[in-house]
Amino acid sequence: MAFRFLILLFASICPYTAAQSPDALDDALALVGLRRADLGWQAKGWWPRWPDVPYQLRAFDALFAEPLDNIAYARALGQTAWDKLDPASLDKETGRGARPLFEAVQRLGIDPKFGGFRGYTANVLAPETPLDEAIIALYRAARRTTRANTFGMELPYPRIEEQLAEHVKVLPEGVSPVLGQLVLNIIDAHYWAELAFRKVDGNDRRIVATRYGVGEEMVDAWDYCPQIDDVARSWDEASMWYTGQKCVDALDLARIALKKLELQDVPDFAFDWETPWGWIRVRGGGDDRVDGGDALLIVDLRGNDVYTGGAAASTAERPIGLLLDLGGDDIYRAEQRPAQGAGICGVGVLIDAAGNDKYEAERYAQGVGQFGLGLLADLDGDDRYFVKFSGQGCGYFGIGLLFDAAGDDRYTLHADGQGLGGVAGVGVLADRTGNDRYTAVREHSVTSRPSYHSPDLDVGVSNAQGCGTGRRGDGADGHSWAGGLGTLLDGDGDDVYTAGNWSMGSGYWFGIGVLHDRAGNDEYHGVAWTQGAGAHFCIGVLVDEAGDDRHLSEANSHLALAAAHDFTIAILLNVGGDDLYSVDASGLAYSINRSIALLIDVGGDDVYNTDLKRREEAKLPPRPGIAINDPGFRARGVANYFADTTSLALFLDVGGEDTYWGELENNSHWLDPPDSPNWADRNFSVGVDRADGDVDFTPIPVRPPTGRPVE
Repeated sequence: MAFRFLILLFASICPYTAAQSPDALDDALALVGLRRADLGWQAKGWWPRWPDVPYQLRAFDALFAEPLDNIAYARALGQTAWDKLDPASLDKETGRGARPLFEAVQRLGIDPKFGGFRGYTANVLAPETPLDEAIIALYRAARRTTRANTFGMELPYPRIEEQLAEHVKVLPEGVSPVLGQLVLNIIDAHYWAELAFRKVDGNDRRIVATRYGVGEEMVDAWDYCPQIDDVARSWDEASMWYTGQKCVDALDLARIALKKLELQDVPDFAFDWETPWGWIRVRGGGDDRVDGGDALLIVDLRGNDVYTGGAAASTAERPIGLLLDLGGDDIYRAEQRPAQGAGICGVGVLIDAAGNDKYEAERYAQGVGQFGLGLLADLDGDDRYFVKFSGQGCGYFGIGLLFDAAGDDRYTLHADGQGLGGVAGVGVLADRTGNDRYTAVREHSVTSRPSYHSPDLDVGVSNAQGCGTGRRGDGADGHSWAGGLGTLLDGDGDDVYTAGNWSMGSGYWFGIGVLHDRAGNDEYHGVAWTQGAGAHFCIGVLVDEAGDDRHLSEANSHLALAAAHDFTIAILLNVGGDDLYSVDASGLAYSINRSIALLIDVGGDDVYNTDLKRREEAKLPPRPGIAINDPGFRARGVANYFADTTSLALFLDVGGEDTYWGELENNSHWLDPPDSPNWADRNFSVGVDRADGDVDFTPIPVRPPTGRPVE
């Protein structure tokens, strides 16, 4: 009690502009007697009712215990995308034979999911070999004959070797050895793909490979697929991600080698061969229409092409599907089935090297992984992407990646994507440069995905644009699955983000959602649970590094812009620029049920808006930075974790001439009133506007062992 009195006395009699330290965040925390180390949670196994949830990602516990490390983590992801997707470096080796695209897949996709690799190399070692000889090697690997014998004599058919030797003559000079090398590397990858499921029941594998509604099912646990649990407990992840490494690097190596040939005036030709593992289709310089159904490998050298069917997708029966297009304004169109970089119980990779391309699909497309790895990498051009459900960087017990290196691009989906880390998954959308538009269709009248958080509005569940969400089974069948890592990384350009509920750096049920925007004057248009928000044991982070930005929560919005509920870490950090923030009701650093909500703006003349009438109706104090008290914080025996923890809502604006509503002023601070129960319950509300200073988000160094001197 005496300590609380001293804190209140200091806060009331000392002008906030006096005796400030260089670090504004440390000062703001000190107003309520906190340090950075006081934030975050480490669960105690004896706490009643704390959820026991399998499949948590390897980073979750550490980020949950050190909330501010989430900013360093988001920045590291953003920097990786910026460095590895640089068009000027994509063709260069980075050491040990590795290439940037392989490293991007490793750092952004595999590393968050699985710690068995250090990402040195995929060991893609096959020599250049004529394509016909490589295909014969595939037959041998599949234990299929190319020359039949009976009664001691060789049959006159089939003559596979002779037929192949004749077919490959249509290829331009120099192409056959490159494609043969690619096929040999695919043979190597195929071995590991099959190894990954050696302990998995074949029927279970087929069931999880055709379960196309996981996005709809997972959040409220309205349906349970036991085969998903069975496969998750028996598959060999290391072998699957090794398959993914090899497929990505082998296809990229072929891209670079074919580019070096500097093929001019490529003739119009078609090479088609059905192998035991699927079709190999090669096209030349014409404007082709290519059926992607049951294709192991598609390579197109030039032309404005149309791809249909399940191009660049794997299935339970065919664990590898690859597509390489070297140039042209192409159209990729698929209905119903997975396509366009879909790793379904396997690996699906699509690399499009150049051109203004258009991608259209129904679901499970454009970088989606379900018990596998899916990658769509578009390296240049102004592109258009559309998928209804589960795509554009989406993972369920797998890894789904969409990388776009350059161009002014448009991304549209109905729900579940644009960087969705679904159950035990990693989903990443990384766009390096360009003025881009990210749209998750808001209206549930279009998407048929209404949200009960907006019951009277035409607003649906988006689960998009950097969203990590799991299967919350504690109120249903008890089969809870942790959410994954959902990340949207935008490098440069003036971008517009639009979505409904659950978007733009949002988390749910042990998921991690991250949106990192490196530069540009950006607009964020969400509704509820958006822009650094989350509910129920999760993390939601939005970091915008530069530009004059607009953070808007619209349509009678609430629970947005650093809004956290029930042991959630919600962070909205904006650095530089003259920014606008607007939310109708609850938001702007809003914490309920023991959460950490941080809204931090460093630099610029900023404007903060709200609907005072709606806030009054909701009985909310008229200020940003609100931690709602609950008598349950004092309860013991039933939910000790409420009584034994600390929560915080912190609003911090550093620098600039800022505009607020009501009586709030520049260069001032506001706390809970002295008689608030928040003080006794370690549930702190902090609001600070200060004229200058900085915030250091460097992670706290690992401390040396006890007894060892600190240097």
